[in-house]
Amino acid sequence: MSESSPKESPSSCGISTGCCAWSAITALVLLRLVVGWHFFSEGAKKFEYDPGRHEWNLTFSAEGFFNGATGPFAEFFQSQAPTTHNWRDLLAQPQEMTPEATDKLASWVTRYVNRRQKELKAGKSSEAEFAEFAPGNDWGEQIRTDWQARLDAFKKIKSLSEEQRNQADEVYAKQELNLADFLAEEALDIQDYQHQLWRLENAEEQGGADEIPFREERVAEKKAETSRTPLKWVGMVKNYDQFLAEDFKALVSSQQKTTSLENRVRTAVTDPQVTDLQRNNLLVACVITAIGFCLLIGFFTPLAAILGALFLLMVMATQPPWVAGARSEFFYYQLTEFAALLLLAATCAGKYAGLDSIIHRWWSKRGTTKGD
Repeated sequence: MSESSPKESPSSCGISTGCCAWSAITALVLLRLVVGWHFFSEGAKKFEYDPGRHEWNLTFSAEGFFNGATGPFAEFFQSQAPTTHNWRDLLAQPQEMTPEATDKLASWVTRYVNRRQKELKAGKSSEAEFAEFAPGNDWGEQIRTDWQARLDAFKKIKSLSEEQRNQADEVYAKQELNLADFLAEEALDIQDYQHQLWRLENAEEQGGADEIPFREERVAEKKAETSRTPLKWVGMVKNYDQFLAEDFKALVSSQQKTTSLENRVRTAVTDPQVTDLQRNNLLVACVITAIGFCLLIGFFTPLAAILGALFLLMVMATQPPWVAGARSEFFYYQLTEFAALLLLAATCAGKYAGLDSIIHRWWSKRGTTKGD
């Protein structure tokens, strides 16, 4: 290039610096609106309006999210979900399935099912039967203990009549029999599940040095698969919990119903962990909706973006992609949105086409006035 050649200016490509700035601002505003709408729509759909009762209901639960967590933080996330009568310690017990134990269990299940079918055809019922040797019996005993505590708490409510207390005993006995039937019908499958846990436990202690990476991956995948097996039984017991609670509530007559009595009954028949989860579900749904709304209108954008990024970080931590067996198909989508939220927080994107501009001008004017 000769000395007489004209030097290239920043705008020689045909794009001015101001044009670039406005393009960047437009892109930031669009990014803020898109991410904000995603958060707002995801939060809003967790609420459903009941036209019959003229009230909004929460249709979201984070329980499955917590229970399905894997990786180094799995234990922490799982502890945030209701234990459902401590099923992880009492049901998820490794146990070898010997031929003798299988034959004994199968024989008992056959006798139990045949007897109950005859009773149902005759319109009769007997006391609940729980076999001590049956897998899952320890869990069944814990369920009965917890239900008995709820029955006792319900019967201690002073405004109930003696007849209502006797009816509560009948409600308990009915659900106890349903529980016995359920555990008997699922006994063989529970035995197989506990045998799979026993095999996994042994597999983790075996393998040569050359086989460790391959074996660890296979074991982790099988462990993740097996961890989902008992959720169907846990879900069924939750239904029984709900049935028991609703039956207790139905014993209260319309004449007796007051706000204070309904609250006492609800407290007596509901698992405190379920109440805590419902409170957390409501908090999460409200926070997600609020984050989206603030991003849409550009109000306290940095704070909303940081809270949104922290929420996505928590979601990603439950399914890290480097952990074998993790369900991480959405991890990288969440990672992309996480990066977008950090960008929105760092650039104060709410100052452009957002309410943050008004706050910024007000604050600047206030500072100037004080300086004068």
